[in-house]
Amino acid sequence: MTGQVSVEQALGVVGLTLSEVVTLGGTVLTAGPAYLVGSLAGGLGNQGSDVDIHLLVPGIDKPSPAFLFFAGQTPIDIEHYPESMPAAMVAGALAYPARKLPIGPVSLAPAPGRRTRRTASRWLNALPLEPDQGPIFDRTGAEAVRAVLVRASLDQVLQLWAMARLATQVDAEAAGYLWGRTGREVLELRCRARGDVLTSEKWLPDRAARLGFGPAFSRSHYTCGSEADLRELVADAGLADWDPWRLTAGRTEPQRRRIRLGRTDYALTRHGRLIADALTAETSVADLAARVPAQRLLHAIRNGELALEVSGDALGEVLHD
Repeated sequence: MTGQVSVEQALGVVGLTLSEVVTLGGTVLTAGPAYLVGSLAGGLGNQGSDVDIHLLVPGIDKPSPAFLFFAGQTPIDIEHYPESMPAAMVAGALAYPARKLPIGPVSLAPAPGRRTRRTASRWLNALPLEPDQGPIFDRTGAEAVRAVLVRASLDQVLQLWAMARLATQVDAEAAGYLWGRTGREVLELRCRARGDVLTSEKWLPDRAARLGFGPAFSRSHYTCGSEADLRELVADAGLADWDPWRLTAGRTEPQRRRIRLGRTDYALTRHGRLIADALTAETSVADLAARVPAQRLLHAIRNGELALEVSGDALGEVLHD
């Protein structure tokens, strides 16, 4: 856990006390153990931050919609989660081995969806509202879940890297943007590997600074502009010799549907686009790039014809014991 503040200190940032929050929340805060989560709990909130509270509630099988209260201008979001959900997260994480990179452990578990990632990151920094409550995860569980979040960031690095290399061949402006995104995601990967898993890119420079990364070092991740720059950035992370095209795969987008208009078949993408002669694939980006023009392949991924994924098998081969 990266947040080294108490609940009272965290709430004091927005001018509230725990007693005031408990009174305002009323019975909504009595359904189970309650935890302050988010940027305030992680020690990076400010006067404009929301107060986010999660409860682990028996007898429910899915998260509740948020209960929204206001203390003056400060929103207080309270959400109920199944009390079994943390244990399920840990069990899922422990079902896969972790491997060591020079920057820290990374799980071979498939990266979870965005909402699960966000919830897990919040729970790793959660502060109990009552002093007799333990953390949401014990030490073993926290390490396992953190390694899964590192894996999720590693997947993002590889996917962005693969796209940036494609764009470099056909679209200099897009390539510059994507190399910068990839560099920032490498900094995110470093932070997660050191135990700071707070989400939201706006906090990334502050997280890097409190972990001891110097301003010039952090800035180099924001100014990454080419594959050469990126390989230099990741030299100490154990990724410099990796080939993102062999570690990623293009697969037919699972939400894509076939639509027939007149005599012509179209693919209807999840973005609502109709595409004739849509690409269909189930192979590595390296294989696709060898037979599909870069412009066409980039377009297919951008527009939802193909989903870009990290190959678990290929990643397992480079993340050997």
